[in-house]
Amino acid sequence: MIEEPRRYRVEFASGTAASVAKRRSFRDRERNDIEPDLPGWPDRPPFRVRGFFGKLGVHVRSVTIRLLLLPLVIIADALGSPVWPEKRGKLEERENEIDDFPVMWAGEGETARTLPWQLDPSRRSWRTMTDIEVAEPDGLVRIWSYEDTMQGSRHLSWGGGGKVPGSEALLWTLPRSEIVGAEIKRSSLDESDFRVSFRDGSWVRLTSSPDGAQRVVALLGQGMPESDPAPALP
Repeated sequence: MIEEPRRYRVEFASGTAASVAKRRSFRDRERNDIEPDLPGWPDRPPFRVRGFFGKLGVHVRSVTIRLLLLPLVIIADALGSPVWPEKRGKLEERENEIDDFPVMWAGEGETARTLPWQLDPSRRSWRTMTDIEVAEPDGLVRIWSYEDTMQGSRHLSWGGGGKVPGSEALLWTLPRSEIVGAEIKRSSLDESDFRVSFRDGSWVRLTSSPDGAQRVVALLGQGMPESDPAPALP
């Protein structure tokens, strides 16, 4: 019996440290910005690491939000449904998680550069959802998009509704054999980020739900490729 392909919500990861919170960069092997070289990608302001006052603003907003949510947490706990705050795991690569936050690491013509721009939440409509589909054992890996029917705001939820009829589109296909490893990145909220490494040494950092990330990594296999590590910033 052939098992049906599995699909999980996925997008490019975002920084969680104050210096790079909600931001991401796209780099070549010398850590140069490659966003202007990605064909067909909508323009965005260039990536910048926050300075002192920018980081201070992130911390102030975080504390303010926690204080505003505190009554809801207390009520939920009293009703027997405790709310566990998201936690960021141990820092693994300061140069890629504090001083910079690359979600694409690829030289010219390498596989990671072929991933669709719709995976970037800052470039697409907030109603556009993107899924990864993994066919076992050595079939194809696909990226799909569709419009979600959910009403509300991108700040409140990531998907959760149904598919707008006729909105589904196949964005990207790759033979499973071109992926040589996948691993959870601990320095993310509830370990929801994961890195996918390709045969040519390029890689991407994606995010899903914590359960989705674990399942995708299990399907794609763990381990790192034989490639050059991302160099530290000067």
